[in-house]
Order: sequence, then structure tokens, then C-alpha cells
Amino acid sequence: MVFATLFPLGILQLYHAINVSYYDARSLNYIGTRANSVLEWLRMPGDIVFILGGILPLLYIVFQGVRFMRKGTGTEEPREILFTDVVAQTTEV
Repeated sequence: MVFATLFPLGILQLYHAINVSYYDARSLNYIGTRANSVLEWLRMPGDIVFILGGILPLLYIVFQGVRFMRKGTGTEEPREILFTDVVAQTTEV
């Protein structure tokens, strides 16, 4: 991605800034030229690799989570177990 588009775009923009002006090289008229558009489209294969490299693992993790999802139990613990007193045992000698 860097060598296919960013570096050539930067070199072209630097050349334009030196020959014409820095302001013109940053303007929308220059950035929207045909040469810049073609170089930006050349960036798509690299972008697709990064997008798929981020989305596919996420989709796999979500699929595994749904696949091995456990159904919740509908049983409740008895009320007396929840509110019991803890009594320490003492041993008499």
C-alpha cells in the first residue's frame, strides 16, 4: 500500500508543490486529478487485505460464540440456602 500509492502520491504532490505552489498542491483541484485518482484506486487490493484480515477473525469468533452457546437453566436456588447463618464449629477438649 505504501509503495503502490502513498509514496508515488507523495512524490507527485511534492513535485507539484515545488514547481507550482504548496497551496495549490494541497487544493482539491490537484488532489482530484486523474493521476491521483488512478493511484488511489491502486490502493484497493491492499485495503481489501486489511479489511478482510480484520473482519474474518471477528466473524469467526462470533460464529464460535453462537455455535457453542449454552442454554441458561431455569432453576432457582432454594431460598434457605441463600440466607443461612455460618456458625463456626468449636471443639471441646
